[in-house]
Amino acid sequence: MPDLHPFRIHFQDPEIAPLDIHATDAKAARDMAAERRNVSPGAIRKVKVIREMR
Repeated sequence: MPDLHPFRIHFQDPEIAPLDIHATDAKAARDMAAERRNVSPGAIRKVKVIREMR
């Protein structure tokens, strides 16, 4: 099973709340977020890896 990493997806439209997704890489996270929010991939503004605060 591939390692999953936490990503936070931010959208161009401020009305669409950011989405946290666990995926194998940023592209997979972007694709999943677009599908879940029913938007085009171009509607995604930023994909960030969520780093734990210690």
